[in-house]
Amino acid sequence: MIDVRSEISKNADSKYREFHIGLVPGIGKCNGVPTPVLRKISREVRKSDWRRFLSIPPECYEETIVRALVIAGAKMDVSERLRLTEEFMPEVTNWAVCDIFCGEWTAKGEEEREALWRCCLRQMGTGDEFRMRVSAVMMLAHFIDGDHIDAVLDVLSSACHPGYYYKMGSAWAISVCFVKFPEKTEPVLFADALDKEIRDKAIQKICDSRRVDKADKERLKLRKRRLDRPL
Repeated sequence: MIDVRSEISKNADSKYREFHIGLVPGIGKCNGVPTPVLRKISREVRKSDWRRFLSIPPECYEETIVRALVIAGAKMDVSERLRLTEEFMPEVTNWAVCDIFCGEWTAKGEEEREALWRCCLRQMGTGDEFRMRVSAVMMLAHFIDGDHIDAVLDVLSSACHPGYYYKMGSAWAISVCFVKFPEKTEPVLFADALDKEIRDKAIQKICDSRRVDKADKERLKLRKRRLDRPL
C-alpha cells in the first residue's frame, strides 16, 4: 500500500500551507499539500487495502482529506459507504473537508440516492453545525433536481442553527436551487421561515452568479431592500 504519510511529507509546500491555514479556520495540523495531489494519493490508496488505511487515525488535515476521498469514492456497497460516512462525521471540522467529501460522494442508481437522501435528513436533524453543513452541501451536490427540489427547499428553509458554517452551506445550496429552479426558490427566499443571514448570503451568491439574468438579480435586490426597510 502507498505510504500516505511519506507522500504528504514529500509534497509539502510551506507557502501553500500558510495560504491554506488562512483560508480554512479550524484546519489543525497542515502540511500544505494541494488538493489535486491529495486526489492522486487517494486514487492510489483505493487500488490497495484502503480499509486498512481507514483503520489508522489521521494525524493531519491532508490525511483527513485523503480519508474523505477514499470513503466517498472507493468501490463498496452503499450500506458500507453510509456506515463509514457516519463514522467519519466527527472528523468534519471545517468547510474544506465537508465540501470535498460531499462533492466526491458516489451514489449510483435511485436506491443508493434515496439511501443518501435519508442520510442527509439524519445529519440535518442532529443539530450539529458541520453535520448540518454536510447535509446542505450533499443536497447541493446530488439532489437539486426535479424529483427533490421541493423537499430540498422545505428542509433548507426550516432547519435552523446559529453556526456560521451551516448558514453559509445552506445559503450556497439555496442559491443553486434558485439558479436551477428560480420560480420554486424565490418564494422560499422571502418567506418568514428563512433565517435572515441565510437569505442575505443566498441573494449575494445569486447576484454573483453568471447563470442568473441581470433582471432577476435586480428584482431580488429590490425585494430584499423592501424587506429590510424598517416599519
